[in-house]
Amino acid sequence: MRILTTESEVYQAAIDYLSRREHASQELKSKLKAKGADDNLIDVVLTRVQTLGYQSDERYIEMIIRSRKARGYGPNYIRQMLQQFRLDSSLIDAYIDSRNPEWNRCAYQQLSKKFKQPETEFKLRQKQQQHLYQRGFSPEQIRSALSLFDQAFE
Repeated sequence: MRILTTESEVYQAAIDYLSRREHASQELKSKLKAKGADDNLIDVVLTRVQTLGYQSDERYIEMIIRSRKARGYGPNYIRQMLQQFRLDSSLIDAYIDSRNPEWNRCAYQQLSKKFKQPETEFKLRQKQQQHLYQRGFSPEQIRSALSLFDQAFE
């Protein structure tokens, strides 16, 4: 592995990573550090790519929310995932509004995708609730999804 020693090498490596997909700034920083780049060079290059609009934590957050939501994950799961990338929690909160009724619909879609019909038996009903909980939905969203699921089969 070749160690990155100049600003242009670090910049080119950053552009290579960003051309494949969006990266959080901390994620990009750790990848460049793994290639042997100096911290000062990394900071200079990160500022440069952010100024040019090539890297944006806001865009990264939007991309993660959109893709995970499409896969049936809830706001709690997505928030926890984004925090692993050491993104600013106030920035995350600005993009994830757990009170948005769209999350209820998302929970309902996930429930109807996984289960054929609502269950009346306690253990099976609990299994449905647990499925949504593990996917990151709040108790209120789970109750709403189960209610919609019940209504769909009445």
